[in-house]
Amino acid sequence: MSQVFGGIVLLPGETGEGLHASIEIDAEMTRLLAGDDELGLWRRSECAVTPGGSGTFFLALGGEELTFTPSSPSAFAEAMSVPLTPEPPQDVESQEPKYDVDAAIDEVIANIKPLRDPNADDEILSKPMLVGIVGLSTFVMAGLATATLML
Repeated sequence: MSQVFGGIVLLPGETGEGLHASIEIDAEMTRLLAGDDELGLWRRSECAVTPGGSGTFFLALGGEELTFTPSSPSAFAEAMSVPLTPEPPQDVESQEPKYDVDAAIDEVIANIKPLRDPNADDEILSKPMLVGIVGLSTFVMAGLATATLML
């Protein structure tokens, strides 16, 4: 039993709308069709399919390379037994975190500033400001006392 997948075919490096084509797959053969015209026929052993991302697939058909965007990428991927999206690289570097967690924690701890206790005697008001407040208060009280005596 064969399966037919319609879609768009592009040659490597080709841009544009591409060619509306169908790929017919059975247990032994892979056939590329454009309308009623057969563009190629290959044994399944001569066919390799790799995902290209965004619903596209790279096909190596007996030495020919094509990009195929099926109308149903998930059904095509399942029929060809390939993942729908490319697998991410398996580098050791890609498995490590992008930043050093311990260094980030140490930096946060180093930048923590303790809260000030408002009851502590640690210069909440500067000395000149305190002298100014006391002097002004004294002047105001003296003025009030003088005003009271004159009445």
